[in-house]
Amino acid sequence: MPRKRPLRIVMNAAIVCLVVVWLLPLLGLVINAFRPFTEASSSGWWTVFVKPNFTIENFQMALASSSMVTGLINSVLITIPSTVLVVAVSAAAAFGLVWTDLPGRRWILSFLVALIIVPPEITLYPTLVILKALNLVNTFPGVWLSHAASATPFGVFLMASFFMQLPGEMFEAARVDGAKPLQQFLRVGLPLAGSAAASLITLDFLWVWNDLLRALVIIPNPQIRPLTAALANMGGSYGEYITVVAAGAALLMIPPLIVFLVGQKAFIKGVLTGALKS
Repeated sequence: MPRKRPLRIVMNAAIVCLVVVWLLPLLGLVINAFRPFTEASSSGWWTVFVKPNFTIENFQMALASSSMVTGLINSVLITIPSTVLVVAVSAAAAFGLVWTDLPGRRWILSFLVALIIVPPEITLYPTLVILKALNLVNTFPGVWLSHAASATPFGVFLMASFFMQLPGEMFEAARVDGAKPLQQFLRVGLPLAGSAAASLITLDFLWVWNDLLRALVIIPNPQIRPLTAALANMGGSYGEYITVVAAGAALLMIPPLIVFLVGQKAFIKGVLTGALKS
């Protein structure tokens, strides 16, 4: 016991240090969002603790920008359908690969799980070629499908990990009662998968909402680009609007933060699915 205590202290100290290092850029962003441009461009954000001077003008300018408002609406129109599509496809595919008699289902599941290691940037160009052939570039359905194709392997892995923990007797009883595979999925499997679905919703919402690269490639038209792309073009040629960008970035963090806080318990429970045996 005495030997474990110093090790625990060191580990806790290391965790605190990592948290502080991770939070410092975020703290600097929020502080600069409330600072006048002249001070933010001439001194570091930490000087605010010696000479505090705050303003909400940056947020007023950000909210008054038409590109900011349009980008916010586009982010909502991109993120929500993409997340719904990923969850629906992942849950259905995972259930079919775990609890149906599909030939080669174990090999298919293994292949999908293996796709998790493929960086999304590698698949971006092939995805663009396919979407261009289907005339879906510069469209919301095109970016929905692009995000779904990128996130589905992980979604299938997460949902399959949950479905594997369910007792087979439930589905055998449903089959005896005459339930088809689709009915078993909708009436038995899906209602029990709330925690896993919540964690997938949270993760995918964060990924899609914060995406920039895919938005720039799949959506060349600035009128339908999300908020991340609008912020990237808001800084000005000489960085004269960096505090406005900081204010916009601070506003950008609010929706995913709310989603995470609302689904925090279900998120943790869903991520731990399959890690512990009940």
